Amino acid sequence: MRFGLGPFAGEQAGSISWMEAYEIMGEAARQADSTGFDSVWVAERQFSADGYCPQPFIAAADIAAKTEAVKIGVLPIAGLTHPLYLAEDAVTLDNISGGRAIVVPINAVSHERMAYGLSEDQYQERYRETIEVLLKAWTPQAFRHDGKHWTIPAGLPEHEPIPSGTLMLQPQSAQFELPLIIGGFWAYGRSLAAEMGLPMMLGAISDNASLNTLWTEYNAAAPFGARRPKMLIRDVYVSTGDDPLSEISDMISYQFQRYADWGSWQGDANDVKALSKSSLIVGNPEQVIEQITALDSVNKLDHFICRMHFPGMPLHQLLSSMTLFSREVIPEFRMPDLPKQIRMGV
Repeated sequence: MRFGLGPFAGEQAGSISWMEAYEIMGEAARQADSTGFDSVWVAERQFSADGYCPQPFIAAADIAAKTEAVKIGVLPIAGLTHPLYLAEDAVTLDNISGGRAIVVPINAVSHERMAYGLSEDQYQERYRETIEVLLKAWTPQAFRHDGKHWTIPAGLPEHEPIPSGTLMLQPQSAQFELPLIIGGFWAYGRSLAAEMGLPMMLGAISDNASLNTLWTEYNAAAPFGARRPKMLIRDVYVSTGDDPLSEISDMISYQFQRYADWGSWQGDANDVKALSKSSLIVGNPEQVIEQITALDSVNKLDHFICRMHFPGMPLHQLLSSMTLFSREVIPEFRMPDLPKQIRMGV
């Protein structure tokens, strides 16, 4: 199993400066790169007061400059703007990072969609069309697209040295095939992933009890069966303290209340104990290993993405949790048959 870090959470409004929030992201990415994580992730959110990243490819380029080996995953909102912008941003990041980009288009939440004047039906159409354009644009051939919302190219000058009526994206991706995975954080995204035969990522708002059902429905609807990798985001916190959950309870409540405000999640954000049983991975290293093992035994995951940064969490607390995870948890899934002293490098 591969392990990722992120996506980074927004900060509680006014708790720290915007510059400090991005410094936390960069420093955590550096540590992830040097301690055994396989990927670092950045997610887009628009018009949010609590610090979510509105330009994820810029933040991802900064991470690329500060790291050497980790894959750099971006969760951009698809369907709000012209799909060629997203296509070009992704291949540019892939070249800047030396072929380390992964792209997981996600859905806009209600306030983002309404800011662009889009109904839910209009937005679903635009999301689908964006995925169609990406699949065409990220090939080494010239292409055209005649859709309901976009025509590509809309018009070309006569001197263009490519076949009339087509367009070729430049630059091309550094990888042979730029990974495209659908964000299955909403029902339409999950059905689209199955229909198009694309891999799917499930998110932190999908509780443990529903995960296997969602994967099963996806497998059944996919014309040629599920595509790998299977990816899952979970909120993860590791501590050797007496009560790890109490150390992050206010942060978790704040984060899940934001999901509720956006209409993405229903529940009591203050009932952190219930959340810990349904949606969180929290505890000492041994407890965290047990919880991930239980999840994996049912869901057979390929890439487990740990969101370890919560709103209001100071950098030292984040790095401490990451250190415990990379030193004591990851080796259990990479080298389970070796003695513990060897796995931990002691």
